[in-house]
Amino acid sequence: MAISKKVTMTDEHVQYRAHLYQLEQKAQESFDKSVLSLSGGALGVSFAFTESFIGTPPYRLHILLALAWIAWAGSIVAILASFFTSTCALRKELARGWPPGDGKGNRCDMITAVLNVTGGLLFPTGVVLLAVFVLKNLGGSK
Repeated sequence: MAISKKVTMTDEHVQYRAHLYQLEQKAQESFDKSVLSLSGGALGVSFAFTESFIGTPPYRLHILLALAWIAWAGSIVAILASFFTSTCALRKELARGWPPGDGKGNRCDMITAVLNVTGGLLFPTGVVLLAVFVLKNLGGSK
């Protein structure tokens, strides 16, 4: 039989957890900004320089280029939407009052997590799609 011991949180523990939470928030903010910048940049560069990189149309497997653009646009939309749902989650949590809830978060919090993962996955998906498209079309169409 396991003996359970109730642990009370000291002020030091509370401060440490608050510090960890702040670090997590900063890391997520940096990630979101990076994905947003990279997706926007990749989308712009691919629009502007596709012809310079691989020659003039017609292109082979042009659907890959379109899918890359869609992936990057989706990444941008997901990250921007996550900013909105993150604010929604914080407002709902503040409305709960004190003491805080059960730690499970709320619907907006779960949606934010899904959007962050989606935005993060769509960026490299676009990179892979563009890389395959460029490799298939180097030197112009044949």
